[in-house]
Amino acid sequence: MKKFKTIIMLLLVAIALYAQRTPRVTNDFKEGDLIFQVSQSRQSPFIQLATNSPWSHCGVIVEKEGKLYVLEASNVVKLTPLKKWIDRGKMGRCKRRRVLNKPVKIKYAKYLGKRYDLAFKFNNDKYYCSELIYDIYKDQFGIQLATPKPVKSYHIFGLGKLMKRRGMDPNQKVVAPCDLL
Repeated sequence: MKKFKTIIMLLLVAIALYAQRTPRVTNDFKEGDLIFQVSQSRQSPFIQLATNSPWSHCGVIVEKEGKLYVLEASNVVKLTPLKKWIDRGKMGRCKRRRVLNKPVKIKYAKYLGKRYDLAFKFNNDKYYCSELIYDIYKDQFGIQLATPKPVKSYHIFGLGKLMKRRGMDPNQKVVAPCDLL
């Protein structure tokens, strides 16, 4: 009987943990919302370390044919179904930020298929996640969501080899996901 109670208790704990990780806010998303997650990519821990933030990846919500997607820069700029994007993050956690409290329409076609920018440089026809959002809001709505700052202003101690391999300059300006929050 004691083993049975233990199994039931563990099952209840597992269900509670699963329920916590399941996003409950997908109906609250609107086009133009920014969405942040803890990515499971290999570079995520480096971004978290450098920015002192748990949020390492971001995108912007767009609507296409009545369904919600995340426009993101990951390998290439693409649309990912919202639920799939959330599920892909660590523990299914995400954070939403609404910039404008009015309906917006994101013009995203010109970004689709653009390559990911491993060097995190502005204005080179490649995009990293937070740069994509920054550019969209600046170009389409005239809103500068953050002030780009030099890479060296982040916690980059110990990342010199990685930065050199990627062709990054400590003085180049960037916008990190945490800056958009």
